[in-house]
Amino acid sequence: MEFNYQHQDWSNLKVLGRNRMPVRPFYTGWQSKEDARTKKKEESGKYTCLNGTWKFAYFTSPFLVPEGCTAEVFDDSEWDQMPVPGHWQLNGYDHPHYNDAYALFPITDDPTIQADNPTGVYRRTLQIEKQDTLEYILRFDGVESAYHVWVNGQQVGYSQGPRNTAEFDITPYVKHGENVLAVEVYKYSDGSYLENQDMWWFAGIIRDVALITRPLVHLSDYKIDALLEEDLSTGSFHGELVVENHTLETVELTVETELYDGEKKVFAEEHPVILSGVNADDENQCREGKMTVVIDQKIPEVQPWSAEVPYLYDVVMTVKQNGEVIEAYSCRTGFRTICLKDGLFYVNGVPIKLRGVNRHDWNEHTGRCIREEDMLADLYLMKQNNINAVRTSHYPPTPVFLDMCDTLGLYVMEEADLECNQMSYTKKMNRISDDTLWEAAYIDRAERMVRRDKNHPSILFWSLGNESGFGSAFVEEGKFVKAYDPTRLIHYEEDRDASIADVYSTMYTRHHQLEMLGKDTSKPKPHVVCEYAHAMGNGPGGLKEYWEIYEKYPRLQGGFIWEWVDHGLKRTDENGKSYYTYGGDYEDHPNSGAFCCDGLIQADRTPTPAILQVKKVLEPVVFHGFDPCTGMITVENKYDFQGLEHLEATAVIEYPEAGTTVKEVAVDLSGIKPHEMKQVQIYHPEELQLGDAAEDCWMTIRVAYREKPVWAAEEHHEVAFHQELLKAGVKEVQTAPAAELQVSEAAGVILVQGTDFEVGFDRVHGNLCKYVFKGETLIQEGKDMNFWRAPVDNDINARKIWQTGMIDHVCNVVENVAVEEKENEVVIAVKQFYAPIILEWKILIKAEYHISTEGVVTVKYHGTPVGNQLPESFPRIGLRYVLPKECEQVKWYGRGPLETYKDCKEGNRFGCFESTVSDFYFPYVVPQETGNHEDTKWVEFAGKNGHILRIEAKDTFAFGALHYTQEALTKATHTNEVEPMEETVLCIDYAQHGLGSASWGAECLEKDRLHPEVFEFEWSISGK
Repeated sequence: MEFNYQHQDWSNLKVLGRNRMPVRPFYTGWQSKEDARTKKKEESGKYTCLNGTWKFAYFTSPFLVPEGCTAEVFDDSEWDQMPVPGHWQLNGYDHPHYNDAYALFPITDDPTIQADNPTGVYRRTLQIEKQDTLEYILRFDGVESAYHVWVNGQQVGYSQGPRNTAEFDITPYVKHGENVLAVEVYKYSDGSYLENQDMWWFAGIIRDVALITRPLVHLSDYKIDALLEEDLSTGSFHGELVVENHTLETVELTVETELYDGEKKVFAEEHPVILSGVNADDENQCREGKMTVVIDQKIPEVQPWSAEVPYLYDVVMTVKQNGEVIEAYSCRTGFRTICLKDGLFYVNGVPIKLRGVNRHDWNEHTGRCIREEDMLADLYLMKQNNINAVRTSHYPPTPVFLDMCDTLGLYVMEEADLECNQMSYTKKMNRISDDTLWEAAYIDRAERMVRRDKNHPSILFWSLGNESGFGSAFVEEGKFVKAYDPTRLIHYEEDRDASIADVYSTMYTRHHQLEMLGKDTSKPKPHVVCEYAHAMGNGPGGLKEYWEIYEKYPRLQGGFIWEWVDHGLKRTDENGKSYYTYGGDYEDHPNSGAFCCDGLIQADRTPTPAILQVKKVLEPVVFHGFDPCTGMITVENKYDFQGLEHLEATAVIEYPEAGTTVKEVAVDLSGIKPHEMKQVQIYHPEELQLGDAAEDCWMTIRVAYREKPVWAAEEHHEVAFHQELLKAGVKEVQTAPAAELQVSEAAGVILVQGTDFEVGFDRVHGNLCKYVFKGETLIQEGKDMNFWRAPVDNDINARKIWQTGMIDHVCNVVENVAVEEKENEVVIAVKQFYAPIILEWKILIKAEYHISTEGVVTVKYHGTPVGNQLPESFPRIGLRYVLPKECEQVKWYGRGPLETYKDCKEGNRFGCFESTVSDFYFPYVVPQETGNHEDTKWVEFAGKNGHILRIEAKDTFAFGALHYTQEALTKATHTNEVEPMEETVLCIDYAQHGLGSASWGAECLEKDRLHPEVFEFEWSISGK
C-alpha cells in the first residue's frame, strides 16, 4: 500500500488552473441595447447570484476529506451551514491568524504544503431550466486560496489565485432541474507562496459566486481603448470585439458598436461577420468560429476623463442576426491618456500628483468579505478628504469597486495578487522572483488582472506585485503587460532601476531621502512613493513636510499613504464591551500584533483625527502672500484640469473669543485656471478699521462646493480653508485690588484663602493640589510634573529611548519651599529636581506660584535638564491635575475641533471650540496618548454650579483632558481593558514630542522632537 501526497493540484507549481475559461472583462449580456445601457447585471435575466447559505464541512487536511462528499448524491444533512461570501475562520472553524510577513508553511524549492492544510467542502443545489441554445458559466470572483469545483459529481476544474476571477464552462455538466454544486477549498496552496500580503490568513469563498448564461453566439471579450490625441480634445476610440460562434452552423452576423454621450449618439459602426460553426468531424480537433472586430474612430471635442472631472461615455455593442438582437453588451469608458515624457508621467497632458492611499478590502465583522456599501463608504470618504488616488494593495479588488472609481473619479494603481515577503527571512529575497519555474505563476496573476479590468479609465498603473524582490519572473510578467496593454504604465517598487517599471518607486522614504530623490534630475523616469506615512494609531505626523517636498520637485509625482483602513476584528467581551482584536488574540503564533490596525479610518469606517491633516495637506486650493495693509491675497489653483467655478469662497473676519463677526465677504475665484494663481482683494483697507481689542481678530477663508457632489456628506462641502491673524489682542494688565490673603499650613498643605477662593499647595511635593472657587472645588488633586505619555504606536523607537532613560520612573525631590506674603499676593517659591532611578540625569526646577487677591494663580516654571545620561528626547513636559467629575464641559481657544500634535495640527483651525472630556478620548485600537490640543491660549472647564476653572498662557500651551490616566492607557492592550474614571485628568503641557510615523515609517522630524533643553513657561489658573 502506498500513498503519494506530492504534487497535488494545490501543491504543484505546474498547475495554476484546470479548465478555466479565458478571462473576460464583463459578467453578462442583455436582451436589448436599452437594457444593456440602463439595467444592472442582476436584471439581465442571465445572471443568477449564488451567494447565501451553503452546506459546509471542515477538515484539518485535504487528505482527510471523505470520498463521495462532492458527489451528486450525498447525505449532507448533518453538515453545518456557511455564509457565502465568508471566511470560515470567522464562522466557527479554524481560527484567524495575523502576521506581517511570516509564512505559515515550509519554504522549499519544490513548493510544499504541510499535511495539516485546513480544507472546507461546500455544497448547494440550484435549479436550472436547461436550454440547448445557451451556455452555462460558473463564476467565482474570489476564493482563498485554491479550490476544485464539481457539478453533479463531475469535477469541472481547479483554480488558485484567491483575489482573481475564475470562470468555468459547466454546460456539459448541468442538467434540467436540480443540480448539485460542490467546491473544495484549501487554505494553503503553492499559490500561498505569493500571497503573504501583511494581512490575516483566512480561507473560504470570499467574493460573489454566480451562474451566468449566454447564447451560443456571443461576444467573448472586448477591449476598449479611449485615448486622447495630442491636441487633448480629439478622442481616439479603438475597440477590439471578439465574436464567437459555438453552434454547428455557419452564421452571418452584424456586430454594431455605438458610443453615447448621455442620450446623444456620438457614432455607430456596423461590421458584417461570417463565422463558421464548430467542426465536429474530427473528434480530436474541434474548431470554433471566432473573429475579432476592430473599430477605430476619431471623435472631435470629447470631454476628457480625470479624477477631477470623471466624464464617462457609454459603449454599447450588439450582436445581431437578420436584424434581430442576439445579445447586447455595454461598458462605460472615459477618454484619457497617460504617457511618459521628459522624465515625468502625464495624464491628459498634465504631470499630475498622486494624492493617494493604499486600500485593503475590510469589514470589521466579515474580514475581506466586503459589501458594496463598504466600498462606497471608502470612496466617499476619500473624495471628502481630497484624496485622488488609490492603490489596491495588494491584489485586484472586486470589479464593482473599479466601476465606482470610474464614476466618482479616483486614479487607480491596480496591483497583482502577488507578494512573497516571507523570502526576506531566508536571506534570499529574489529566490522565487528570479526563478524561471515561477514565471508562469507571475504572468498568470497579472494576465488575469489586466484582461479582466482593462476597460476601466480610472486605472493608470498596473502594479506587478509588492515586496517580492526582483528577477526574471517580474521581467516576463512586465513584458506581458506592456505587450497586451501599452496604454498604461507599469509599477513595481522593487524594480530598483525601473528596468521594466515606468516609474521609480520607494516606500517609507524619509523626508531627507525624498528631497534627495527630488533633486536627482538625472533619472530618466519619475518617482512615486507607493507607501509612506504609516498611519498606525495616533498619527501620522510629518505629512505637511512630505507634501512640501512633493510640491517642490516635479519628478516626485506623489504617493500613497499606508494605509486606508484598520484590519481590526470587532469582538465583545464577557461584560458586553466591544473592542477590536488583532494578531495574538486568537492563539495565533507567530503573529505581528496590532500591526494590522494602521489605517486612517477604523474598521467601522470611523475616521481617525489625523484625517483632517490629510485633507489639509491635499487641499486643491491654497492661499498665500497675504498683505493685511491692502487686503490682497494670492489664490492658487492646484487642480490639474478644472478651474474653480464649481467652488465658492467666503472670508469671515471675526473675534472668535468674543463670538462677534466684523465682516463676511465672498471671495472671487473666477478665472483661475489649473495650476495658475491670481491675486484677489478680500477687503479695502478703508473699509476695515480694527481698533484695539483684548481678543485676537482672525480672517478665515472657507472654500466649498457650490452644489453637493454625490460623495459629499452635506451641502457646501468644504475642500479648503485658510486663516490669517489680522490683529493680536492686547489684554489690559489689571492691578489686583487690595485685599487680605490668609495663609495657613496643616498636614503638609499650605492653604491660601481670599475672597471667594481657596488655593491648596502641597509643600511636600511642591505643587498646586487644590483650587476652590466660591465653594466649588475645581481642582481636587495635584500631581508631580509630567514627563510621560502613553506611547502611541508611532513611538515604537522613541519609547525604547524613553524607557531606557527611565522617564517612566522619575522621582520628585523637593529641596526647598518658601512662602512669601506680599502686598496683594502670596508667592510660593519651589526649588526641586526630578531624577530617575538608577541613571545619572535630572531636571532642575525653579518654580513660582503667585497667588493674587483675585484668586489668580500665576505659575512660572524654569527647568534645566542636566546629566550625562539624559535621554535623547522626552515624551512631554508639563503639569497634571485631577478635576472633579462635574468638570465635563470644556471650552477652549486654540486649534480645533479635534486633537492636534506638534507635527499633525494644521488641519485644525484656530477658533473657540466646545466639547466634553468624554469626547476628547479617541479609542485607538491599542490605547495610547490621545486628546491633546496644541497652540491653546486658554481653556475653561465648567463645574456643577456654573463656576469655571480657567487656565491661560502667557503665550500658548497644549492641553489634554481625559477620564483615563496615562498609566492606565500605557498598560492596556485593548480598549475594553480601560475603564473611564469619573474624575478628569488634566494635562497642561509646555510641549509634547511629535508623532512621526515610525511604526513602519519616518521618525518624528528633528524639529518636532522634544529635546532635553532648558525650558520655561508661564500660565495662570483662575476661577470665574
